[in-house]
Amino acid sequence: MKKVLWLFLLIMSISTAGCADEVRKLPMDLSGGAPVDAKYAPDVMVYEDPTIRVERSKVKSAEWKCTYYTAEITIADPSQLRTLPAGDTFLSRTTVPATNLAKRVNAVLAINGDYCTVTNTTKANSYILRQGKIYRDSVQSGLDVLLVDENGNFHILPYDQAKDSDLTQCEGKNVVNAFQFGPGLVIDGTPVPDEYILDRSHSPTYANPHQREMRMCIGQIDELHYIVVSCAFHGINLTDLRDLVLSLAPVKNLYVLDGGNSAQMIFLGTKLNNVSEGNQNIRAITDIIYFASAYFKD
Repeated sequence: MKKVLWLFLLIMSISTAGCADEVRKLPMDLSGGAPVDAKYAPDVMVYEDPTIRVERSKVKSAEWKCTYYTAEITIADPSQLRTLPAGDTFLSRTTVPATNLAKRVNAVLAINGDYCTVTNTTKANSYILRQGKIYRDSVQSGLDVLLVDENGNFHILPYDQAKDSDLTQCEGKNVVNAFQFGPGLVIDGTPVPDEYILDRSHSPTYANPHQREMRMCIGQIDELHYIVVSCAFHGINLTDLRDLVLSLAPVKNLYVLDGGNSAQMIFLGTKLNNVSEGNQNIRAITDIIYFASAYFKD
C-alpha cells in the first residue's frame, strides 16, 4: 500500500511541480537525467527523490550457490527508463566502461544492455530500436525480443512471433526501446518452460543457458515498477535465474541481457557486482539501460 501511495504522489508531482524545483518529463533523445546530489557509500542501500526510488541489496546465497545483486526501481514517468550507446549511435562499435556511461547521463542505476552492435557472432542481425529510433530493422533468428512501450510496459515476443510483427507498435502503444538477447524467462506472468529456456537456439551462442555463468536480467513487476538482478561469483544457469527472481518478486515479464564480465550494475556511479578486492573489473561495453531522476533543482 505504501508503494502505491508513493507512486501516486510521484505522478501528482509531475503535474503540480513549482517553479523553484522542477519535475520534468525527460526528452526522447540521448541526453541524460537530472543531476543527483547523493554519493555512493557501501551502506547506502536506497536512493529516493520526488521522481524515483531505487533500493538495492546483495545476497550471498547458499541455496543458489552464488552471490546475487538486486535493485528494485520505481519511477514517476516512463521517460526515466532510458538507454545510451557508448558511441554516437547504437550502431557504433565504440566501447566505454559502464561506470563512465552511467556518470555521463547522471544515472541513478544503470545496467549493461544487450551488446547490440556486435557484428561477428549470431547477434549480428539483432533488432535495435532505442529512444524511439530504429537503428537496425532485421530480427535475429531464434532470439526473443523485449519491447518497452511509451508507458514503460514490457512485452516479450518469442522469435516466431517477432519475425512477423511490427516491432514499433505493441498493443496500440509506440515502442521506445527494444532489445534482442534473451531468452524471456517470464512472459505475461507465466514462467517460460525449462525446455524453451535451455534450447540454445533461443540464446546467443556464447550465453550457455545450461551452465553457471554471470548473468544480468531485467523484469517488470507493475506499472513503472521494475527489478534488475545480477548473479556474480559462481554464476547461475538460466532456469535457476528465473526461479531466483520469481522468489524475490512477482514479475510479469523477465528478460535476460548480456552476461559474463559484461553483466554490470552501477549504483550512483559505482559498480556493485563482480567486484574483487582492489580490482573493479569494469569492462568497456557498447550500451547501457538506466534509470534517471527527473527532479531538477533550482
